[in-house]
Amino acid sequence: MTHHDMPKQLYREELIERIIDFSRHQITDCMAASNPTFRAIHKPAENVANDGDDDEEDGENGPVSKKRRTTANLNMRKSSNRVSASVYSAVQKLCLILGFLKELLTTVRLSDSCILQLAKTCFTTFLVDNMQLLQLKAIGVICTVFSSYTQHRSYLVDETIVLLRKLQFSRNAVRTYLLADEEQKQIQMITALLVHLVQFSAIVPDSLKGTVDWSTIVDAPVDSSYPIKCHEAATEACCLFWTSVLERFTAAKSQDMSEARGIIDNLVQDLLTILNLPEYPAAASILEVLCVLLLQNAGLKSKDTNARCFAIDLLGGIASRLKRDSVACSEEKLWILQELTDAGSDGSNFLKNKCCVCLGGRGINIACDVCGRCFHSDCMGSGSQDNLQRDSVCPLCFCNQQLSVLQSYCQLQTKENGKRTAASVSKKSSAPAEVPAVDIVQQILLSYLQEAGLQDDGNLFTRWFYLCIWNKDDPHSEEKIIYYLARLKSKEILRDSGNCLVIPRDWAKKICLALGQKNSFSRGFDKILGLLLASLRENSPTIRAKALRAVSSIVEADPEVLGDKRVQSAVEGRFCDSAISVREAALELVGRHIASHPDVGLKYIEKVAERIKDTGLSVRKRAIKIIRDLCASNPNTDTTHAFVEIISRVNDEEASVRDLVCKTFYELWFEEPTGSHKHLVADGSSVPMEIAKKTEQIVDMLRKMPNHQPLITVIKRNLCLDFLPQSTKAAGINSSMVASLRKRCELICKRLLERILQVEEGAANEMEIHALPYIVALQAFCIVDPTLCIPVTDPSKFVVTLQPYLKIQIDNKSAAQLLESIIFVIDAVLPLIRKPPQTVVVELEQDLKQMIVRHSYLTVVHACIKCLCTLSTSAGRGPLLLEYLVNVFYKHLSGTNSDRQLLGRSLFCLGLLLRYGYQLMLTSENQLDFPKIINLLQRSYLLSIDFNLKVRALQTLGNILIAKPDFMLKKEIMNLIEATLSSGVDYRLKIQGLQNLYEYLRDAESQLTAESTGKSPVQSTINGGSEVPVAAGAGDTNICGGIIQLYWSSILERCLDTNDQVRQSALKIVEVVLRQGLVHPITCVPHLIALEMDPLEGNSKLAHHLLVNMHNKYPSFFESRLGDGLQMSFIFFETTVSNHKLAANVKSNPIAFVKPGITRIYRFIRANRNSRNKFVHSIVRKFEPDDRNRSTVSFLVYCAEVLASLPFACPDEPLYLIYDINRVIHFRAGAIEANLKKWTSMVQPQDAVGMATLPGESHVVMHEPGVYYNNNVGYIPERTNNNPCSTSDVDMAKVQEDCYDAIALQLLLKLKRHLKIVYSLTDAHCQAFSLKEPPKSGETLHKQSSVPFNIGNSNISLPSCLQDVASVYQDFKTVLHEDSMDFGVYTPSVQRKRPTPRSTSRVRRTAATSVARARGGGRGDDDDTDDDDWAGGARVLDFSAQASNSGRVTRQRVQV
Repeated sequence: MTHHDMPKQLYREELIERIIDFSRHQITDCMAASNPTFRAIHKPAENVANDGDDDEEDGENGPVSKKRRTTANLNMRKSSNRVSASVYSAVQKLCLILGFLKELLTTVRLSDSCILQLAKTCFTTFLVDNMQLLQLKAIGVICTVFSSYTQHRSYLVDETIVLLRKLQFSRNAVRTYLLADEEQKQIQMITALLVHLVQFSAIVPDSLKGTVDWSTIVDAPVDSSYPIKCHEAATEACCLFWTSVLERFTAAKSQDMSEARGIIDNLVQDLLTILNLPEYPAAASILEVLCVLLLQNAGLKSKDTNARCFAIDLLGGIASRLKRDSVACSEEKLWILQELTDAGSDGSNFLKNKCCVCLGGRGINIACDVCGRCFHSDCMGSGSQDNLQRDSVCPLCFCNQQLSVLQSYCQLQTKENGKRTAASVSKKSSAPAEVPAVDIVQQILLSYLQEAGLQDDGNLFTRWFYLCIWNKDDPHSEEKIIYYLARLKSKEILRDSGNCLVIPRDWAKKICLALGQKNSFSRGFDKILGLLLASLRENSPTIRAKALRAVSSIVEADPEVLGDKRVQSAVEGRFCDSAISVREAALELVGRHIASHPDVGLKYIEKVAERIKDTGLSVRKRAIKIIRDLCASNPNTDTTHAFVEIISRVNDEEASVRDLVCKTFYELWFEEPTGSHKHLVADGSSVPMEIAKKTEQIVDMLRKMPNHQPLITVIKRNLCLDFLPQSTKAAGINSSMVASLRKRCELICKRLLERILQVEEGAANEMEIHALPYIVALQAFCIVDPTLCIPVTDPSKFVVTLQPYLKIQIDNKSAAQLLESIIFVIDAVLPLIRKPPQTVVVELEQDLKQMIVRHSYLTVVHACIKCLCTLSTSAGRGPLLLEYLVNVFYKHLSGTNSDRQLLGRSLFCLGLLLRYGYQLMLTSENQLDFPKIINLLQRSYLLSIDFNLKVRALQTLGNILIAKPDFMLKKEIMNLIEATLSSGVDYRLKIQGLQNLYEYLRDAESQLTAESTGKSPVQSTINGGSEVPVAAGAGDTNICGGIIQLYWSSILERCLDTNDQVRQSALKIVEVVLRQGLVHPITCVPHLIALEMDPLEGNSKLAHHLLVNMHNKYPSFFESRLGDGLQMSFIFFETTVSNHKLAANVKSNPIAFVKPGITRIYRFIRANRNSRNKFVHSIVRKFEPDDRNRSTVSFLVYCAEVLASLPFACPDEPLYLIYDINRVIHFRAGAIEANLKKWTSMVQPQDAVGMATLPGESHVVMHEPGVYYNNNVGYIPERTNNNPCSTSDVDMAKVQEDCYDAIALQLLLKLKRHLKIVYSLTDAHCQAFSLKEPPKSGETLHKQSSVPFNIGNSNISLPSCLQDVASVYQDFKTVLHEDSMDFGVYTPSVQRKRPTPRSTSRVRRTAATSVARARGGGRGDDDDTDDDDWAGGARVLDFSAQASNSGRVTRQRVQV
């Protein structure tokens, strides 16, 4: 039938239908025989019934899709995939039959029934995995139907989608379609079918399907818009497919959604595999339509979060591939593609006598006769070598000649048809247009497909699809329709042009990639990227995280994308995201490419440095690592600001961050670099250039730091290498590493000294202090280890070099800091020099003396006095000069001099001389009279009218007491210090008194440290056995502890002072005392808990740090004082609110003031169930006061607010709190209710009281299961006005005690109701809780944070007379009855309006009515007083069933 000479009488429909039906049955039988599952069932060794008919039916109709997805089927398919020889032979014949049927489709027009039956048979072949040949033939038949029978296209697309659902889905889907000339690359058969269907949507004109010539092209009935219509038809087919697929995805259930997602993922993966392969131009169109739909309502704009997340994943993968192809194309150097980049030039810029392919000069044996390009025969490939040697024309010139001839034909045809004017014809004929370079490259690709591809309809449709795409992008396409048709059949038209040159496939792929960058799909990358960046600002953290991962995949393809301003702005915005995971992912995105692209990293370094202060631990650590990597990859980068941010975390609350900071600076500054670094600095220094650069980095960082204390910490920890992991420490630190580290520190100090000389010598302005940061850096190293400043060859080098700078005449703050640092370095180094030069010692002594007497900055004077005492001791100068100065200043103080400035200076200097020079002056014959000096201070200056002199005298006394600590044990001095620390004195005196104690403790601590390391700073002989046997008397821990214990209560009182600075000073003392272990730590726990709420951030952080350390060491001490700490925090809260400058904000939201501190305390005890239960129980016990200890009602309100604000994390926590509340209610509610009723009945008769009760009802309390009240309280008869016990005989103290207890229980019940609402706890949850059962793992706690705990409308004031007791009783009864409501079953909504209040007359009813109604008793005018607390839910509930259910009300099972 397929023969072209076959008579038309043979094409009978019945005969064709029988052939198709026969083919269908044969294909079904072969599928059944080829099915691994079917063969496994019918193996002879197994006695299993033959189910072939069922499987055959399933295979035909499709319900086997679920069976095909089972693991057993997969295993069987993998275990045996061969078919028998007979089946294989039958399949071969069926393939031949399908091929004939395909030809028949183009020979005769078949009926719809035949077409549908044939299509269904072909689709069935895809349900078996190992029939690839038959499936390929089926694809050809389906595509032919798709192109020839356009009315069935929607049906074929639907069948393709149904086939998708039947096929198994997994990440590694079965891919059996082999790609031409592609090693190890395969795609799914269903994907190949989809691509071919789209390519066959662009129907090739019938006149061009056979052998053609130029006349056929000219006479072809093709409209100029036909290629565009073909492209639109392909786009429509893509839209039809993807729209149906995405609609089913969004409408699927959760399990089916994962299946649909896997199907789409596999399709997209296959399409990306064949993207830019020459044979599959439709892949780009299919993906383009998918992206357009995903950018609209089917994806990023969908209301379904899952759909939006999936769209982001797909778009991220597609965009990353587009970017990867763009980068690869930009890096491609193929000589053919140079025509595209050199378009507009003369085309002669190629190298002469060089191979255009490999750029080699030797062995050239081919040259193009037209353009002169040279080639190696091997570079051109075996296929094109013979042609070039014969024709001597390169592919570019050959295709250029082809297109020029076709253009000339088109111009002649236009002239003949009269479609141009005579002028334009003559102009064009005289000067033919030059062929564009893009057209030449396109023609090379078409020629490759025509020569290298299979000579079938698929090849023709592929080339026509390319021409339709290029026609769409050509602005002059309508004028060149004949030109495009001629390009499709150029080989047949130009028969005398010789054989076309076949280029290697690798070149064809590169050409396809380059041409693909110019289509609309690749141009859509910017839009996809823009919408992904917009998704980074979504409200949902899940979507933001997905979008960030999508952007990360794009950046992986080309890290230069990070340099885009849009990307930079979006990524930096995620640095401040509310979710820690998103912030960390954003940093990870940048940090992953810092080392490879440091220029990109520099754009982000400032924002990354800001994240070093992030609240998230992982974010801080990642930011530090990013900057470390950037500095390591680009040492010349200016990262001073980043260094400042990193070193600011050296005292981070997390030990891992502290270790990371020290390790970072070790790697950047102190670690010996790999390789040789012997190059020295060019200024004649002996320090290597690498050390000099590190030194400058340290100094630049110090210039921007407020102080050098963090640098000291870094140097100290690096010198001892204590930041190393515990495993490294346990194995032992390599001694060579320590030696190398010390050597580098010594070289840094040496370089600092050199720079000090260079900077000051080159200073143009003498008033500027350029050497200050170098001196400060040197001081930091000297503080950690003074031996670093003592070179072995010249130990006194630093002293000799720095001493002349003491003569500086500049008098400003910078100069004072310079002198102070220089003097400190000299003071630290002097005791370690065995024989300092005498000339330097004498000159140094004179300089120090002059500055002590004359310098205007007391910090410099302090340093001078300390250094002078060290010099007098270590250099053997004796105490003469010190005694002289003491006498001078004492005379000034004891004289009649009224110069306040001189007196203040004399007081300052006298105290420091006695403090630092006391040990040396003990060796003198002239003994100091300390009582006389102290008496002078008390008599003349501590009582002075001048407040400044009074503070200075107190400072002098503190310095004297450091030298003579035993004086602090004397009663007179004790009274003086206690008076200084009392609450009524000026805050400046309190600060100075605390500072004196702090200096004493620090002096004692430094002395103990020096003794433990064997480096006693003072060596002297002590005269007399009665003296304290340590240097300056500070090292005796016994006397030190005794002194502190004397003043400990005063110090703790000052910890809660109203002044911020006073609290800070007192807390610093507590820190030192706890570190030295001078007092029992339990004594300061309440005060530290109170300081957790300090509005000064530094105080609250330090208090929390001390509490954490204490809890780790002494958990029992800590937990036992939590209740006292809460009461202390309330006292501190009240005093601070009334005095602090933030009082206005605090009063608007009081709980916000204490919530952060309470939250921190609860979080670090929450890990232990017993600890957290003790904490909660200690607070609940405050509501159970005894007769000796009753807190204020405001304190109870404070406790209730604290309990409501605790950050509960598991259901066990609020349930225990409710359990503890129930315990209190059970033991106290009945008695309190009875007492209140008694007091109320004394005022007026029962029926006159604003509540309706029955005899015996007062002790019946409605309650939830598991809560039982005391029902054993006897009934109290109603009293009348003639009762002998009148109101005048009532003890109001007892009345107020009962009302106090009622208010306490009322607060607990309100708190209980709040917990049940917020955490959605029902009565069943509360009843099921038991302390004996461990918490259930995996339980989550859902909190409704929008519900506030508000008790502002409750009456919590104690009654002043007996008549006010009724309102307390009424409120108490109300909350007791409301407690019986199961509030946990109602979901509160803050948007719900407040219910309309009922009239007060409704509650003034008879006893029988009020018992039967919802409120469970009369409530008077306060019926709706708690509506503000109830944030939603129905207030009017019918409790008649509960009231009548006596079983629930009267159960008396006692809970323990």
